[in-house]
This record gives sequence, structure tokens and C-alpha cells, in this order.
Amino acid sequence: MALHPCGVCGDGSFVPVVREVLEDGVLVTHYTGRCDTCRALRDFRFRIDREPEGDGPRFGGDEPSEIIDAGQWLRGVDRVLAETPSNILGVSEEEWRARRYMFAAAAESVGEVLKFIPAGDDAVPPGAFWTASGREMRDAVPERFERDRLEQLRGVCLELAARFAG
Repeated sequence: MALHPCGVCGDGSFVPVVREVLEDGVLVTHYTGRCDTCRALRDFRFRIDREPEGDGPRFGGDEPSEIIDAGQWLRGVDRVLAETPSNILGVSEEEWRARRYMFAAAAESVGEVLKFIPAGDDAVPPGAFWTASGREMRDAVPERFERDRLEQLRGVCLELAARFAG
């Protein structure tokens, strides 16, 4: 939701009312609230395909996202990696847990980018970038969206998560 700020004023903050509902036989998590700045109505619906498995973060199902484009997923990974401390000595146990979760989420996010690559192809196709910020990410360094580089980045995120496993 933070990737889709208010269409009226551009603010990303709002306090939603969250509820799970059935819409046309599909379980949906529905977030509704007013923009903190201009009070415009904000409304988000996320289809729930399956229960998450395991302890770590899980996003989406087997298909590529219809909400977050490939560039937006990678931008989120960049944010996590940019906040990585260079010195992990003296990091609290709580910080260790948070970092482990964030690196696991970053690895999962790279996995979401990989879902956009059709079988047999080597890179994310242009149609997987439908937002201005997503296209900006692709245009800045198109090679980042090649399968080999994405798989390598996912491996790095998993290694960092393992390092913070204590």
C-alpha cells in the first residue's frame, strides 16, 4: 500500500480498517481508510490464495503480482540492503530478529521479480513494468532484471538472513 500513495495528494499514510471478506467466492483482505493529509478515501483489496507456509515472509501465489510491478519489488530489496549495518557487533537480539526477517523478505521479493520471467526466457519482459517507478528501475540498470543476476541477488539475501540467524 505504501507503494501506491494517495492519488489526490501523494501522501502514503492512512490508518485502514482491515477486514476479510468473500467477494465472488474469493477470500479477500480489504483495507479501507482516509488519507491522513487530504482525507480522500483509500481502498485496497488483496486476494488470499493460500495460507503462508513456514516461518518466514511469503508474498503472493505462483503467478506474478498484479499489484506490484517487477521494478517496485526490486526497489524494496534495495531499501533493505541500503539499511544493512556494516558492523553487526553489538546488535541487540531484537535487531537480529528484525534483520533476519527483512533479509528473508528481500529474498522473497527477488523471488517475486523472478516470477515475471517466462519459462525459457532470461530476463523480465517490458510488460512487467507498469508503474513509472518500476520503469525507472529497469531503465537505470536493465541488466539487474536478468535471471542470473536476480538469482545471485536472492542468494545474497538468503546468506544475509542466515548470518543473522545467530
